[in-house]
Amino acid sequence: MKTNNMTELFQKFAENRLSTEDISDLKKHINIASDDELDSYLLELWKNETGKKVNPDILQEMKLRIDEANASRKWSRTMLLRKVSRVAAIIAVPLLATFMYFMVERIPAPAASDMIVSVGSGERVSIVLPDGTKVNLNSETKLSYNVNDFNRKFREVSMGGEAYFEVAKNEKVPFIIKTNSMDVKVLGTVFNLQARDEELTTEINLIEGKVALKAGNTQQEVLLFANQRAVLDKRTGSIKVFKDNPATAAPWLKGELVFHATPIRQVIRAIERSYGVSIQLTQNNLPDNDLFTGTFSTYNLQETLEILKMHYKFDYRINGKQVAIDNFSVNKKKQLN
Repeated sequence: MKTNNMTELFQKFAENRLSTEDISDLKKHINIASDDELDSYLLELWKNETGKKVNPDILQEMKLRIDEANASRKWSRTMLLRKVSRVAAIIAVPLLATFMYFMVERIPAPAASDMIVSVGSGERVSIVLPDGTKVNLNSETKLSYNVNDFNRKFREVSMGGEAYFEVAKNEKVPFIIKTNSMDVKVLGTVFNLQARDEELTTEINLIEGKVALKAGNTQQEVLLFANQRAVLDKRTGSIKVFKDNPATAAPWLKGELVFHATPIRQVIRAIERSYGVSIQLTQNNLPDNDLFTGTFSTYNLQETLEILKMHYKFDYRINGKQVAIDNFSVNKKKQLN
């Protein structure tokens, strides 16, 4: 198990230099490692960081606390580790999380207070916040909050990407989501929020309850009710409200990619994000103004490309996480329809 790659990843972990790809790689190593193997790595990491060996009494205390935790709850092999000291938040097993918690308690420097959940390309993660709020995070999404301040006067989180929220009701402590373009304030409700930096709009589909929206640039305020969808145009800062069908609010949760008159460049980008692949067009000749309407499954990349070929002409090759597309053009039959 002890490979140079694993050693390098743990060193990057200690130095807060893990990229999204590194996190995914480290997670795979951790998930197949035994606790004894991880124990060996962590003790070595601790020695390198502090120049000291772990006190046997502290180590025994840590192991006892791990056993207590394991006895009181069912652990998953993926859990969140709070961002502490100089160590980045990653997905880890209980031993890793508990080790860092006990060790950092003994570091003189104060621990940082941000919890950061970062979801890579082609991945989806479900989490529960300290107040009981359930959040499903779509691919390439980041959510963060201040551990010390959360659930006091406010329950405030920052988000970029797309997520489905089931907010625990608490009228005394409002739940606030901050994005780069819009703030969302709720008491207890269910909704899907899409707030990707590369998109021209920020959208929220409200399924239950009500939310208050505030545009960042124009400060426009809108109250949104159940079965409504709000769209913020980032170019103008204007928020528009439409009727919405809650059954179609978050198709990605059902394993679907749904597009309605969506620019083909945006469709290609969504496919990359959903499947965790890179799509290269040899001629780079995607039409700028062509719009696509259709539905794909998020479980079969080849099936998705074949469906897309019904609307466009192209050849493709799949090589691992790389997809090459040749001779892309708009189908003339499609243009006549």
